[in-house]
Formats: sequence, C-alpha cells, structure tokens
Amino acid sequence: MREHQEKVPFDYIVDKFSKMDPNVIATTLGIPYNETNKSFVLEMMKETYKVFYPSGKVYTASGEEITSYVLKTIIVRYLVNGKGTSLTGKYITYKEIKDGQIYYPNFYKRTILRLSQLYSENKEVFRKNAELVKAKFLEQGDLSFSFDFMKNVNFLFVFYDEDEEFDASANILMDQNIEDYYNAEDLAVVVDVAIEYFLYGYIPRELGMYSF
Repeated sequence: MREHQEKVPFDYIVDKFSKMDPNVIATTLGIPYNETNKSFVLEMMKETYKVFYPSGKVYTASGEEITSYVLKTIIVRYLVNGKGTSLTGKYITYKEIKDGQIYYPNFYKRTILRLSQLYSENKEVFRKNAELVKAKFLEQGDLSFSFDFMKNVNFLFVFYDEDEEFDASANILMDQNIEDYYNAEDLAVVVDVAIEYFLYGYIPRELGMYSF
C-alpha cells in the first residue's frame, strides 16, 4: 500500500517528463544534458545525481540507483516544473505561496515543528552540516543560514535557542521564486529532505513518505 501511494505520483510526473523535449528542459534550467546517454546531471544539497530520459531513473554520482520514490519524484518534478527563474534574494513564508494557508498546519507540524525539535538536540550537527553545503550564515535568531536545495531553489532556516520562558523554535523561509519550481504540497517533502541532510550530513537513500 505504501509503495503504491509513493509510486503513483512518480509515475504521473515521469509520464509528463517523457513527453517533454530534454533539450528544452536543459536550456530552461541551465543544467547539462548528455545526448549520447540521454541523461541530465544536477545537484541536490550538493550531492550529484544523474537522471535518465525518458525513464526518469535516478542514479548517484557513484552509479547507485535511487529507489526512493520520494527522492525521485521531487527530482523529476524539478525537471518538469522548473521555469529556470533566478533567485531574487528576497524571502517569503510558506503562508504567502498559493494554497500555503490551506496546507500550513501540515507544513508546520511536518517541517517547522520537527526542525525546531531536532535543532534543540543537534545544534552543532546542524551547524557543521550547513557548512558542508556552503550555507550562508546570517545574523537572524541564534543561528540562521540560507542554502541552495537545488539550482535556483533556496531556503532560509532560522533557529532560536530555548530559554527560561520559551522552548527552542525555528522558522523556514523560501526565496520568492519558489513557486516556479515547487508548489505548496511539494514543499513539505522538499523541506523534509533538506532537514534529513542537516541531521545526517547526507540524504538517506531510502526515504519514504512516512520516514519523517
């Protein structure tokens, strides 16, 4: 049942992917496409992936096939839906995007609340792993940094330490161009994947819909 729930959205986006011109995708997003072996090369959280056209199969730089439908789906959705819009350098909240108000309770529980809890237990781990992805450290809160999830997809995480009155908390902002790559429903999963990276220093290969 779980595998079916995760496979359906992947099959849907791959069907759209297979009907697109790969050269147009590459030009739009500004990423390499190899005509000979029919594959794209892109980075997610500084990890390199190869995506084959038209199958949508995804491999790591070392040749390991990604079997997680969650990871494959967000990568192929980037290729299908991405408009190539440059970063604006201006940040918005989840509530400001289309349908963000509707999905915010789920987004808050799944990402912001989880992020604040993990941060309070893993402060130095988060800082170290932020350095691995060359995050830009800022002066908001007690710790804050912006980072590229994929090309032209950028987030800002802000953390506040616990004190005598309040528990540790967090906020998640995204560049104003975010809707040119992912919609409100996608973003809960996208941010979840980023959180996994900051927790482990890599993206777990077997992430599922209910792993988080």
